[in-house]
Amino acid sequence: MKKILNIFKNKKNKEKDFDINIDNLLKDHNLSYSEIDFEKKDSDILKSFNNLNSQINKSSNYFNNLRSFIPYFNYKAVLKPAYTIVLTTIVIFVLIEFKKINKDVEYAEITVDKGEKITLHLNDNFTIWLNSGSSIKIPMELNRSSKIFLDGEAYFEIKNTNRKTPEIVAKNIIFKTTQASFNINSRYNNNQLVSNIKKGNVEIYNPSLPKSTKLTAKTDERITYNPIAEFISIEKENNINYLAWKTGILNFDNISLNEVSEIISSFYSIPVQITNPDLKYKKITASFNNADIDEILEKLQITFNCKISGDGSKLIIN
Repeated sequence: MKKILNIFKNKKNKEKDFDINIDNLLKDHNLSYSEIDFEKKDSDILKSFNNLNSQINKSSNYFNNLRSFIPYFNYKAVLKPAYTIVLTTIVIFVLIEFKKINKDVEYAEITVDKGEKITLHLNDNFTIWLNSGSSIKIPMELNRSSKIFLDGEAYFEIKNTNRKTPEIVAKNIIFKTTQASFNINSRYNNNQLVSNIKKGNVEIYNPSLPKSTKLTAKTDERITYNPIAEFISIEKENNINYLAWKTGILNFDNISLNEVSEIISSFYSIPVQITNPDLKYKKITASFNNADIDEILEKLQITFNCKISGDGSKLIIN
């Protein structure tokens, strides 16, 4: 078979156009059909496969070129500027936030003279009423993580807001809320702190104690803090006059003169002493609207048939 193929190949190379007579060809070379193997060989299959593969390679030439190009593509040349811009932006942002955090907080300090009261509108959602003889330190930037420091008495009204509300510190006790109306008096009975929650919930805690000691006071509850014992108690509020300094309205609803003297002392910032023990538990019912102290004292003298005098530092009821 190889001999026939070689003869055929040689003859094909010599002439472009020719006719082949297989019988004559076999006769000329003393061959027979029995010597020719017409079965396909492995070499023929391999050749066909190579031809097919060659056609496939030609049809996918574009993808092959792209595939060969990708390993040599310089990603750094394109991505490096992008990385630089992103990283620079992140670094600048972090530095700005770091400076904000570490920047000293600037405060505005406000003090109210005795006999005066003022109202502070920090924003549409945060209002403070400051009582006579009190002072407060307010951060210049309310959106920062800062605190308001109170010495004296103030009423806070905080409406629901997405802004971060500063914590309020009085006598080392921290008050925190997102929506509430409440009063704080850090000079109650000269030493104690008292806070009355008119509406909402207020979280309180002493930073010198574990945070697990946090308490929550709710509507119509009263917080009392004794700094000597470092003890905080919460109970139902029974004093309807705790906001008399703000509203100007005093209500004595069948209460003892001893309680009246405490209310007068707090409302007018004048100590009151009852020297006659028989008078302490006698009761009175009366209401006053923006009354001056002389009007109230006159009413007490008539009701209890007592004498009220002053020694320049306090009132004496006898």
